[in-house]
Amino acid sequence: MKYVVIVTAFVLGAVASSPGQAQPAAPLVDPAAVQILKAAGDRLASARTMVFTATATHDVPNAEGQSILLTERSKVEMQRPHRLRVITEGDGPRIEFLTDGRTMVLFRSGDGTVATAPAGATLDDTLRSEVQAFGQTQAVADMLLSDPAKGLTEGLTRAFVVGRTRMVGGVETDIVAFTAPGAQGQIWVGAKDRLPRQLTVTETDTPGRPRNSVTFSGWSLDRPIPGKTFSLAHTAQGKPVPFAQPGL
Repeated sequence: MKYVVIVTAFVLGAVASSPGQAQPAAPLVDPAAVQILKAAGDRLASARTMVFTATATHDVPNAEGQSILLTERSKVEMQRPHRLRVITEGDGPRIEFLTDGRTMVLFRSGDGTVATAPAGATLDDTLRSEVQAFGQTQAVADMLLSDPAKGLTEGLTRAFVVGRTRMVGGVETDIVAFTAPGAQGQIWVGAKDRLPRQLTVTETDTPGRPRNSVTFSGWSLDRPIPGKTFSLAHTAQGKPVPFAQPGL
């Protein structure tokens, strides 16, 4: 236990250099950590097109409180200001979310159902509309907003740089730990390209404190994406259902 205390204190920047010599307390929100988070947000915000894969593990407690881990993989293709295609498959049904700037569509190829609703003028508006219509939004939505840096830094009560590693996809990353109301987490950000590589968040205000993690790979920014990528034509024959239908 003694060694755990020593290591924890070192990470939090609270170890004195010698007995009896007090050191200045580390800031609760380290500017160096905020700088890394802001750089990641600014990198994403500057991209006119974005393609990546997100592999997520969700901790979903069942009625008895046991954690059930569900895994899904999403292929994300985005073109600002308003086009998006996310194909998600894994432990649940295959779901395709599309918006061409006029209409947003949630298509399940397994049962051939399709939900449609008007899209917003921007992706931010569309993702907000999805929450209102469907009750939830894409797990990677924070990476797609016009100001990701705001989502990464707003409301932090604790943030510090843990260090660097090459354990995520072989890419050198800076690790930032953070705390915000209702959540604690860590994010791994590319040391050179400033792209998010992994994110883990624990919901501290939720019973069972579920933990959700996502690994990002296959990043491609500012490369042309064919217009047909965002076509809704293949969903036209789907059975219409409301966005709010449970289980869609």
